[in-house]
Amino acid sequence: MRTMGSTELRRPVRLSLCLLMLLCNYVEFGIAGYADSWVLIQKNGGVSAMHTVLLHTNKLVIFDRTDYGPSQIRLPNGICRRDPNDLALKVDCWAHSVELDLATNTIRPLEVLTDTWCSSGAVTSDGTLTQTGGWNDGGRTVRLMGPGPTDNWREFENSLAVARWYASDQLLPNQAIIVVGGRAAFSYEFVPRPKGQGVFKLPFLAATNEAGAENNLYPFTHLLPDGNLFIFANRDSILLNWKSGAVLRNYPTIPDGPRNYPSSGSSVMLPLSAANGFTVAEIMICGGAPDGAFQKRNFAIALQTCARMVVTAAAPRWTVSLMPIPRVMGDMLILPTGEILIINGAKQGTAGWGNAKTPVLTPVLYNPTTFRYQVMRATTIPRLYHSSAVVLPSGEIFVGGSNPNEGYVFSGVPFPTELRYEKYRPYYLNPGYNLRRPNIVGSPAEVLYGAAFKVTFSLGMKPTGVLFRLYFPSFTTHTFSQNQRMLVLRAGAVVPVGKLYTATVFGPPSAVLAPAGYYLLTIINFGTPSPSVWIHIG
Repeated sequence: MRTMGSTELRRPVRLSLCLLMLLCNYVEFGIAGYADSWVLIQKNGGVSAMHTVLLHTNKLVIFDRTDYGPSQIRLPNGICRRDPNDLALKVDCWAHSVELDLATNTIRPLEVLTDTWCSSGAVTSDGTLTQTGGWNDGGRTVRLMGPGPTDNWREFENSLAVARWYASDQLLPNQAIIVVGGRAAFSYEFVPRPKGQGVFKLPFLAATNEAGAENNLYPFTHLLPDGNLFIFANRDSILLNWKSGAVLRNYPTIPDGPRNYPSSGSSVMLPLSAANGFTVAEIMICGGAPDGAFQKRNFAIALQTCARMVVTAAAPRWTVSLMPIPRVMGDMLILPTGEILIINGAKQGTAGWGNAKTPVLTPVLYNPTTFRYQVMRATTIPRLYHSSAVVLPSGEIFVGGSNPNEGYVFSGVPFPTELRYEKYRPYYLNPGYNLRRPNIVGSPAEVLYGAAFKVTFSLGMKPTGVLFRLYFPSFTTHTFSQNQRMLVLRAGAVVPVGKLYTATVFGPPSAVLAPAGYYLLTIINFGTPSPSVWIHIG
């Protein structure tokens, strides 16, 4: 079962039998000439990719936790970390964070001091990764990485009001970061934290906390076009005015079982579009585990459902469809085409040490316009608990991690610690699409809100259905790509200029729609994306 490529070139070979009405959303396609692919880029990255983020320097920052014991890459120049609170090594000469340079495919070990286990993060306007919480001595720590190309971690202990373990971060229009939830933390706070400010209670998190499982950790957070915050935990969701603390709306309960850690599903906000004035926001949530799966530890079959809800509608409701494969611990990413990639995870069990089996090796592609799922080419590497995936400027997907073990374990367990890094290359990167592929040859480095700007590109065919998209890269961990968002911009007509083409494009109207920072600009022609270029918005 494979996909053929973009909608216009796909040649259906046969329709799968619709065993259920919901399964009619799934179609199988042949692979004749327009297939996706996988490539191994690092046989041993040194550190398992529990957390991954792309910076505008075209470098990935990858890290796991500090108290695993030895990693597989040493700190440089004989540096050793001395930490009396470390649970594994009081003197630790091993790196637990690395930087992967996408241009050279080289790795630089980084020095992170406090424990980053199950932490969260967001990238602010100047390109700095602000990273919050963790475990042990890292629970109240705020860390900074970047924006310089040779920077290292800078850490500020006791910067959070309370310890945040399994929390979610969301960048806000004013460049503050709201840190929501965490284990036994039924509250939120802001980073940077104004002097004297503490936490703000959020009873919703206590109400969604399930005995023996929690199932509300790493809550799904999405900044909506009205400036309020959508928060989903377990099976329920609210609209929070983060300025006043008022809960403005309670949404319907999602069908099926719990969706948050450890019954880990995933969530995206579908692309916002200038076509409707950026007023419509739709949330999609896929996968998870049935009720009681974590408590029973019985490797229950994961949830097979996805659900979509227009959260800005007057009477919102969930619309449910079936994925081709049940999946827990899957990552959801917005591709440059606007399609949703569901990747990594397992068919049985939940998150946690040794709690899952039957890896799902095949990504699934979902088209939000046609409502169709397609099963893609399989990897050979299981990606279970503590995996991650992020979209790259090339349109490829970085995939790494998987360590369902309490430490780095390479033998004698069903799923050893995984240090290999891969790139998944979606169908649109196949050379069969090169004629359609635009290439950006001119664009500004910075665009102000609402401002018009010129984009110049080359193309080997007549422009057809040209779109301009902005993508804010995610901080990905524990199946949730925090801060990921895409906007389809307003643009004028495409005009030929010699052998090139140009168009006037209009920046996002406000920081509510696009918090200031570095975005990836992509041109879509006839369904095929260009390589992306960085542009600073705001």
